[in-house]
Amino acid sequence: MTYFLTYWLPPILWMAFLFPMTNDSLTVESTSSILEPIIRWFFPHANPATVRILHIVIRKTGHFIEYFVLAFLLVRAFRKKSTTMQMRWILYAGCIAVGYGALDEFLQTITPLRSGSVYDWMIDTSGVVAALWIITAKYRPAGKKYCCPSS
Repeated sequence: MTYFLTYWLPPILWMAFLFPMTNDSLTVESTSSILEPIIRWFFPHANPATVRILHIVIRKTGHFIEYFVLAFLLVRAFRKKSTTMQMRWILYAGCIAVGYGALDEFLQTITPLRSGSVYDWMIDTSGVVAALWIITAKYRPAGKKYCCPSS
């Protein structure tokens, strides 16, 4: 039970937080009521178009970070206490996180107040890839290349 609570509960809770059917607090309208006053406070002379653009940039950065964190938590769950890293754990985590991002965007298309987007899924996927790239780079043995055999 401690194993589950320590390693698998964090990614499951994170996925529940991201789940669009239960999370209407992440709609454009709800985040604009929070983010736009903050943006105006930092940039009091910004015109409305600039405020909207910054709001979009912050939201899209959120997509990236959400799925970056999910990929990290999934790799951590697969790895457990191991001192080594296996590529299959990275691949499993990547497939789950990218698949969950696709499911998330699809479900948003059928959820009132939400709208799914292929572009958002691409941002989600880029967060996953960035996390997995960093993890791979950290655990790759010196001088070893994963992608290209020597010719």
